Amino acid sequence: MAPAAQPGTMIVARSALLTLTATPADDSLALQVTRLSNHRLVTGPGNVTARVDGRPVPLTAEASGAYLLPLSGIDSGSHSLRVVVSHDGIRELLTGNVSVPRHGGLLESLEGHGMSAWWVLNIAVVLIAVLVISRRRG
Repeated sequence: MAPAAQPGTMIVARSALLTLTATPADDSLALQVTRLSNHRLVTGPGNVTARVDGRPVPLTAEASGAYLLPLSGIDSGSHSLRVVVSHDGIRELLTGNVSVPRHGGLLESLEGHGMSAWWVLNIAVVLIAVLVISRRRG
């Protein structure tokens, strides 16, 4: 039986035989392909390949049955996703759009934590400057 859907899971595509879902994970999207007939996942390396905006992307088959699609090099926003699934002796193309969450950089992370993070950053910069100056004098 397929695991219950996690928060943030979106249905990307459906066919007569399969459902493709995507769940945001750390710096990746976890794709799952589920058979409609018995609710079992299509699993195993090589059974699923993907293209984002027409470019091939590597997928990593996880023991959980998910395929991790790395988001490095993919901008945030909506992107077309084409997934070819080999199952039960056939190959099937599933297409849809996925929304890639915004990648947070260091500055964006600091902004999200408010003014206290800026104070910590400023103090760290001052301490580093003091250390550099004291080593040059000594």
